Amino acid sequence: MEIRTVHIVGMGALGLLFGQPVAAYLPGQPKYIMDAARKARHEKEAFTINGRSVTPSILTPEEAEPADLVLVGVKYPDLPAAMDSMASSVGEDTVIISLMNGVDSEQLLGGRFGRGKVLYSVSQEMDAQRYGSELIYSKAGRLYVGVPSDADGGTRAALEERLDRVCAFFDRAAFPYVREPDILYRQWSKFMLNVGCNQICMVYDCGYGAAMEPGSEAFAMMTGAMREVCVIAREKGIPVGEKEVAQYLNILRTLDPAALPSMGQDRRQKKRSEVDMFAGTVIRYGRELGIETPVNEYMLRRVREIEAAY
Repeated sequence: MEIRTVHIVGMGALGLLFGQPVAAYLPGQPKYIMDAARKARHEKEAFTINGRSVTPSILTPEEAEPADLVLVGVKYPDLPAAMDSMASSVGEDTVIISLMNGVDSEQLLGGRFGRGKVLYSVSQEMDAQRYGSELIYSKAGRLYVGVPSDADGGTRAALEERLDRVCAFFDRAAFPYVREPDILYRQWSKFMLNVGCNQICMVYDCGYGAAMEPGSEAFAMMTGAMREVCVIAREKGIPVGEKEVAQYLNILRTLDPAALPSMGQDRRQKKRSEVDMFAGTVIRYGRELGIETPVNEYMLRRVREIEAAY
């Protein structure tokens, strides 16, 4: 079954970024799914990507029919509402891929729509930033996609078929992706990085370059938060440690030093952040596993103080 229709839930940085190769390959696609009020507002805006004018095609849930592929790129607090909005876009053969950060959105989507429909993924190596209707980036990055190793036999068979279908589509569309054989390892490695750099850039109101300044308080706190994730990951049987800390810090060094990750953008735009997906998840797993997480507990307190002062 060939993928010919693509719906994207969420028109943030990743939704617009990954919508580009789809639009170049499939005329009239993708369709962005949102409620009528958002549709009316966005249809009046002039969107640009690196200065180039784009006109996203938008549908309300009432206008949508089941799509072959649904990409979910909303903020973590918005996921419950997004699942309601995308329900009309999901049919028996639909493939769902989360563009969200973190390590549990796939479980939440699978609980709502069926685990056999939801491929696991993580996006890396991009520095996309959206301000209003303007998206800018210097690196487009890639989407790593795969089947989780803990899937049972029937679920794994369904997911492998969907993965084959998606990869064939991505190849035809020149979509930037990697078929990842150990997607849980990849997800937790990226989660480790995001727990560090996303939260630090918000707390210290800085870009990637300042967060990476050797000997700085920001750098020490960032790596401390990352290492708490490593301890939890290893306890869960996922081998994330000092090698991955060094590897992912090197990825940060390749990004625009002035660029901001999503939580840094949230602070400057006075928006609610995804701290519950980062520090909140680390703290929750830490309590379940008997692992102390003082750096992330500080991050959670500090981010909530910043948000309360908006």
